[in-house]
Amino acid sequence: MQQAMLYAFVIMMPFALLSGLTTPLSNMPEIFQDFTLVNPLRYAIDMTHRIYLEGAGLDRLLPDLWPLAAIATATLSAASWLFRGGLE
Repeated sequence: MQQAMLYAFVIMMPFALLSGLTTPLSNMPEIFQDFTLVNPLRYAIDMTHRIYLEGAGLDRLLPDLWPLAAIATATLSAASWLFRGGLE
């Protein structure tokens, strides 16, 4: 239980803060902007902004869906490898 709480604080808090929800990505330093490219929350929030504020269709959302699909493929592959005993 304590490990899950520590994980949530150490990993999820920076992801939430660097997602672009509270501050625009363009106002962040360049190194943080590069770090947000691996943050799936960044793409989800960008898509939500486009849908609600612009009424964007699927054709305008595809540039954000491809990185999400790549992140999902990488993390699900790593999780299945670890679950099968990859670190024995």
